[in-house]
Amino acid sequence: MARDPFKDQDNDDFFAKDPFMDSSANSALHNGNSERHLIDDDSDAVPLHSVRRSEDEDGFFSGMGRGGFGSAYSPIGAGADTKDDGSDQASKNAYASSRFADGDGGYLKSGGNYLADSREADLRRREEALEARERELRTREAHVQSMASGVRPALNFPPLYPIMYHAIDMEVPIGDRRTVRTIFYLWLALEALLVFNCVACLVVMITGGKDLSNTGATFGSSFVYLFTISAGSFFLWYRPVYNAYMKDSSMFFYLFFVFNGFHILFDAYMAVGVPSAGSAGMIIMIQSLSSGKKAAGALCGISFSLWVLHFLASLFMYMKVRRHYSARGHTFAEAKQQAYAGFAQSGAGQAAVSTAAGAYIRSNTGNF
Repeated sequence: MARDPFKDQDNDDFFAKDPFMDSSANSALHNGNSERHLIDDDSDAVPLHSVRRSEDEDGFFSGMGRGGFGSAYSPIGAGADTKDDGSDQASKNAYASSRFADGDGGYLKSGGNYLADSREADLRRREEALEARERELRTREAHVQSMASGVRPALNFPPLYPIMYHAIDMEVPIGDRRTVRTIFYLWLALEALLVFNCVACLVVMITGGKDLSNTGATFGSSFVYLFTISAGSFFLWYRPVYNAYMKDSSMFFYLFFVFNGFHILFDAYMAVGVPSAGSAGMIIMIQSLSSGKKAAGALCGISFSLWVLHFLASLFMYMKVRRHYSARGHTFAEAKQQAYAGFAQSGAGQAAVSTAAGAYIRSNTGNF
């Protein structure tokens, strides 16, 4: 018959006297005839009333019952006796035996393998990230050294007819690459939008006939935009913001603010769709739908929606660059100083200074 270790306090059983191992008497466990073994299952608490003093070899720690260590304590397992002799004892024993069986690796063993695998995977990810960062730093260092030695990288943009070097990952600091890349995607979206707008104006001109006025002028203006707006937007506001983040220059930031501000107004202007202004916007859409030109009206509606989205995205990025500019502490006075220094170092500036100096010397020759 099993006994309750919490009630039988008159014997010399260490577990009965100190079931929670809170006293210093637990050191005697290493010197006495008893050996205590507690195993934790899925839950964080092991019911101590389930532990008995095993005198046979049928418990969980059967190898430690009589062989060398004397008697031992065992949790519920195969052949364990408890005070509760209910019908569910067999299911409890079966669960404990299957849970802590050696054949399936054991709970603690599988948990340890899982933790070890997770640590190894985390270490591998960190090593791969460090290797990628080292490769990037070596590439940037080589690029900086080539720039310092006067060797310019090969021209790579635009792809069909390269006239400049353009590499965000090479020239822009890591923390600013996402912003510059987003603005570059906005510029590419502008090019695609100009093409779609031109196609929509062409459809309006073909299907409009006499019902719509100035459709030819509208298409002609939209065709001109394909070249003028594409080149102007790249050199007037995208390239300046690229150089601004690359060189941390106040002057280039101000160039971006001025010309990108005009570009945002241009988006709003194209969304309105003034007749003969080269835009398949809202007004042209209304005229096309009123005259029964559904295909032209649908294309104009799509163009109007895209211009509005591009306007909002450009405004958002404009404000983001503005916040970055303020956080960096740039000022308009600094931008003017950089502009004067850049002009003086340029060929045109040096030629102008030389011409002015020659004129001054000639006008004052008689005074010397």
